[in-house]
Amino acid sequence: MAPMMGTMPMGGMPMMGMGMGNMPGNMAPMGGNMPPMGSNMPMGGMNGMSGMSGMGGMGGMGGMGGMGGMGGMGGMGMPMMGMPMMGGMNPMAMMNMMMNMAMGAQEEEDKVAELPPEPTDPRVKEICRHFGIDDKICEKLNKAMKTREDFDEDMQVLWHIMDKGTKNNKKAVDVMLVKIRELNNGTFIGKDLLDPEIKDFAWKYNLDDQLLHRLIKTMKKRGKHKSQDLKDMDERIGNAKHPSGLLVRMLEGLEENGKMPPAPGWLMQSHGSARREPAEKDRKKSRSRSRR
Repeated sequence: MAPMMGTMPMGGMPMMGMGMGNMPGNMAPMGGNMPPMGSNMPMGGMNGMSGMSGMGGMGGMGGMGGMGGMGGMGGMGMPMMGMPMMGGMNPMAMMNMMMNMAMGAQEEEDKVAELPPEPTDPRVKEICRHFGIDDKICEKLNKAMKTREDFDEDMQVLWHIMDKGTKNNKKAVDVMLVKIRELNNGTFIGKDLLDPEIKDFAWKYNLDDQLLHRLIKTMKKRGKHKSQDLKDMDERIGNAKHPSGLLVRMLEGLEENGKMPPAPGWLMQSHGSARREPAEKDRKKSRSRSRR
């Protein structure tokens, strides 16, 4: 009967029940002729149970050390090795998931890249076409103009500036790039240049952008005195060889103390000499008559 016990259907597991040495001696026999598994069972019979040799490897069921001797459990090795990977993530499944995520992100980027550009305002198209500005710069202008509250007025000013620049032999694209930069950083002159008095004064003396900005800024502070200030400045710098330099001095005076500084001596002398010239001619004529 011992060989039968060694071949119990536990995959070669040798006599799991035999480790239960404390089983009561009066336990009913498991087979018809099988003697009771009590203390009266002769120990010599244990020698015939070859499968019990694995009991030595079991080292007592308390520590389960004898599991190494369970030859039938060897087949469980491969499934057991795979269990940790299933608990975290199978490497192949993880790789497939990462590839799918990367492909999804790429598809989103492709969709964004395929979006058509924003439509260009017809007024922007017109000025760019008139001055031969290419499409790339035209798109930059369109984007900059979208931030402006006074779109129409700013477009009028831009037309004036572009026209003035090209008449002064400046490249239209260079002028446009400067104005786009001013639009983006908030320094564009804008509708203030539409004031006819300021515009006429600036165009008459061909003021550069820096001086034009300063003139507009100062005149806005002058309020009701603006018109008279422009007339006085026009009279003083009208005959000057370098009107821009003289204008800077006048604007400085208005900004510091609200008064226009006196005209330089050379300017007063030029006006005085012009007034005295007829009198000197008359005196010369009278002398020539007296000699006769």
